[in-house]
Amino acid sequence: MNISFWCQDKEYELKLMQKADNGIQIQLGGKKYQVAAEFINMDEFILDIDGKIYDVIVSTNSNSYTVFLNGKCIQVKKKSAIQMLGGKNSLAERKIIRTSMPGRVVKVLEKEGSEIKEGQPVIILEAMKMHNEIKSPQPGKIIKIGPGVGDSVEAGALLFTVE
Repeated sequence: MNISFWCQDKEYELKLMQKADNGIQIQLGGKKYQVAAEFINMDEFILDIDGKIYDVIVSTNSNSYTVFLNGKCIQVKKKSAIQMLGGKNSLAERKIIRTSMPGRVVKVLEKEGSEIKEGQPVIILEAMKMHNEIKSPQPGKIIKIGPGVGDSVEAGALLFTVE
């Protein structure tokens, strides 16, 4: 099975092959990796990639996946068929950014009404003893910021909305 995805405006293609020992061989570019997974729940799993262990938490919204890999946050954008074919959606889209795990807001870097760039940090969230920059998935204007500094948030809580 082949899977294509985009991360930081670069397209990647994975080739997946099921192995006899219930493992998976993944090919990315010219490199091959042996992978085994153990699911903890619907959003969290442990990956063994060539003997190296990774704790992975994935949250999704209609525009992207947020992947926490051993505490590091990675944003993977979803693209529509129009975007894959090179077209642009002319309508401004409102994006609601939610947290994928419980945590505490350490810092709010922007305020409602601020104009921001794509990838610009908006909130610093402490989760799993790590400080994570929650960045805007698109350029636009901050319409709403949910929590304040010191607030605790549950998984799925609204952090901010950008339009």
